Amino acid sequence: MLIRVNNNLTVNSPKTFFSVSKASGVGTINVKNINSFTANLAAQIGQTGEERSEIKVISSVSGTNIVLTANTTYEHPSDTPVYSIQYDQIVFEKSSSGTAGTATPIASGTVSITPDSIYTQFDDSTGATSDAYRTYFRNSVSALTSSESDWLTSTGFSFFSLARIRDRVKGKLYNSGFIKDDDQLNDWINEWLEEMNNAIVDVDKSYSLGTTNVSFGTSGMGTISATDFKQPKRMFITYDGVNRYKATKQDISETHPNETYNQSHPYYIWWGDDTLQIAPSDTAGTAEIVYYKRPSLLTNDADELPFAMRSHTKSFVNYALSEAYYADDKDAKGQAYLGRAIGDKNLFIKEMTPRNFTGIEMIETTHSVYGEEESNTFF
Repeated sequence: MLIRVNNNLTVNSPKTFFSVSKASGVGTINVKNINSFTANLAAQIGQTGEERSEIKVISSVSGTNIVLTANTTYEHPSDTPVYSIQYDQIVFEKSSSGTAGTATPIASGTVSITPDSIYTQFDDSTGATSDAYRTYFRNSVSALTSSESDWLTSTGFSFFSLARIRDRVKGKLYNSGFIKDDDQLNDWINEWLEEMNNAIVDVDKSYSLGTTNVSFGTSGMGTISATDFKQPKRMFITYDGVNRYKATKQDISETHPNETYNQSHPYYIWWGDDTLQIAPSDTAGTAEIVYYKRPSLLTNDADELPFAMRSHTKSFVNYALSEAYYADDKDAKGQAYLGRAIGDKNLFIKEMTPRNFTGIEMIETTHSVYGEEESNTFF
């Protein structure tokens, strides 16, 4: 079973450059700037995927010199990039119970990162298709480790996952050098996720709803703590935990200091993004709120699109491609792919619109047509 991990530690990492050329087998390298380079961190010499790229752990820094814990393997010319990264190893873990189990390090599964390739590969010769894997980065000197990755299985990431959508975008780009990192693609994919989510809500007010309870005191003030809150759809008020009354929205400009309210017909008033006031406010209680949610962003590789959008993955690919071509000043291609994305979004809106919102409208005939209004002429 082959497991591969992308070598992406240099993305957004501080870097400097060789100030002079160095032969192979040296323990000290001379660089132009040592900011962000400290003892026990790892240093990658050369860009990821280049033939002579290598990673060494830093022993100490002084002036513009970086002393390594092991001699270099290759010679490097002046202006070779050097990246400050934390780790020089990858630990491969396995669960024999699939993703329901607990991943533990494989006996021979701690390997050095191979920066001369875009990924580091490990062959689990005893692996089975039912096994699941996780990985994390490790520093061989300080033993510092990163957090675990998402689960990896023999089937790979699902077709609806962030990783697969991102890879499909990359596969359609002839030159993606202008894309800084995967985070840029993730942002574009999540932008379109928000666009598609808002498109559903526009035609189906029952989509993407959440619930939360907000306690309020005798001042009537309460704060919504739900992190995905967007705006309220419906609100019930209870003062005793038994009787519930539907609340009516009232604008702050319509309130009057001497206005009288009744608990059986409460009102709610918004103060800012997440603060509300209940009237009457002489008794503490709870506001039971049904609200429109913001979509959960795709952040991990294994995160998947909402069910309603899974038959429209191509729109996410096309939107990301449009942004990529715009970023590369290829506006004609950007416009073409954006048009495809919008076309698929319109089809998506049509599919998601409740059937009772569409169809032929019938007009009732209130009188018959007689006399000169009749005609045997056909058009």
